[in-house]
Amino acid sequence: MRNAVILVGAGVILLGCGHTNRLAEYPVIGSTMLFSSTALPTAINPEVWIEPPPTDTATPPPVSWMLTIASAAGEAITEAAAYKKLSEAIVPEELALAAGRGFQEAALRWLRVVPVRSLDDNPAFLAETILERYTLSSTPAGVYARVELRSRILHRSSARVVWEAQKSVSIPIQRTHGLAFVPGAATVTSAMNAARLLSLKTEELRQLFGNAAQAAGNQLGELLRKDVERLPAKAAP
Repeated sequence: MRNAVILVGAGVILLGCGHTNRLAEYPVIGSTMLFSSTALPTAINPEVWIEPPPTDTATPPPVSWMLTIASAAGEAITEAAAYKKLSEAIVPEELALAAGRGFQEAALRWLRVVPVRSLDDNPAFLAETILERYTLSSTPAGVYARVELRSRILHRSSARVVWEAQKSVSIPIQRTHGLAFVPGAATVTSAMNAARLLSLKTEELRQLFGNAAQAAGNQLGELLRKDVERLPAKAAP
């Protein structure tokens, strides 16, 4: 099971959003919560997880456009080597966990929930983060990951959805200091180009791709924060 990555314009771009908010109807704040993350089987399609530039009407084979850019920059790499490196770096389960961490941080901070390890701990609420798609694509501005993600909070005893949001965001793949990723801080000159991307080691790529997934989770977490902010005073002590 693989995840897909898409590159678009500079900056973090909101592409879509779906939302349910019933936080005021349930005693979520301060309750126990079990967090989980998963990637859909279709999150990574090996045939499309690298997309050609949108201006290329010839629809070249995956990776070919990236190799062309890399060759122009003096990077010598075969298509097979590029496939192998990117396939090993794009691990759906790891990306889902990274996205889940981004959302969990917000839930712990703003809902002040108590995380538990398993259902045996009888949590009052369940929080699920689902990686729906992860794709890469390239523009002259650099390489971007488009992450389609959904998080929801469920009331366990009733199985009702208390809170749910979905986002599709494009996030620049970049390095600042070492391998640190700064969400939303990329510019046209700082986003990594295809040649630089292919020159990195597999472990470096995995960390960068995971950072992008976590940044997407942080975006969902920001939606949660805004909803908590709107809660009546009695529901948000």
